[in-house]
Amino acid sequence: DPKLLMRIHMSFEPPLPPPPPNDDDDDDDSDDDDNYFYLGDAALYMQTTTFNTTGQKRWDAAVALKDFLCSKSEELFSSGTKKRVRVLELGSGNGWLAMTIVRKFCDSIDAFHATEMEAGGALDWLNLILDSNREKRKLSSKEREKIYATSLDWNEVILSDKEEEEVKDDYDAQMIDVDFLLGSDLVYDESGVKILPRVIAKLLRSRCRKTKSGFMLYAHTKHRYDGMDVDFFENLEKEGLVCEEVRKSGTKTPPPSPPPFESLFPDQRIAVFRISPSEE
Repeated sequence: DPKLLMRIHMSFEPPLPPPPPNDDDDDDDSDDDDNYFYLGDAALYMQTTTFNTTGQKRWDAAVALKDFLCSKSEELFSSGTKKRVRVLELGSGNGWLAMTIVRKFCDSIDAFHATEMEAGGALDWLNLILDSNREKRKLSSKEREKIYATSLDWNEVILSDKEEEEVKDDYDAQMIDVDFLLGSDLVYDESGVKILPRVIAKLLRSRCRKTKSGFMLYAHTKHRYDGMDVDFFENLEKEGLVCEEVRKSGTKTPPPSPPPFESLFPDQRIAVFRISPSEE
């Protein structure tokens, strides 16, 4: 009887998969890769932002910076007796780097300040992606609480005459004593060339002032915009900053990059730079 056979077959259907776990402290890292987090789509991005910021995608320079940070984890995020670190990222975009680093080193991080401008809906987009990943349980409550999506207008930073800026709230108070700054591929227009060096200098001398050894780790795609690159690094020097290329642990020194403007199709290698105030 076909109907009887169908009933017998249905009785042996495999059970439905269990629902996702509710445990916020789940330590399963099986999906711990560069595509783990939800980053929205173009339609949602257009609904949230009013003009095209750079936060829609995960940039290769951010991935390179993540790889560097992970290779230096013992130095930067060591747990145990070392105090938990506070990090401030410039131009956080969709928050991918913040989520990745906090998820990997949550117990070693006190606060990760993912900063963006409010203009154009950039900060709204950052908050939306962070909250969406919490709702999708890709971030635990503990991890989400350590990521502070914060407005940081570069123009306001450099226009402030106060070295010790007025503390507005608890979030701002935490932002004052950070251990180091992060950023990736922030030089693509005039503000990155002229304003960013001044912002870095100001933040290193004000936000990191209690550590007395503040620095920035900046991932930069070489030869993307040669003219801007030349001016950017010159402006860093004018601000009294030292810029040194650093590499992942165990990485061989790559061949030197060609000078700017020398090649029509130079290798656009991503380099990580350590930027710090000069000792003078």
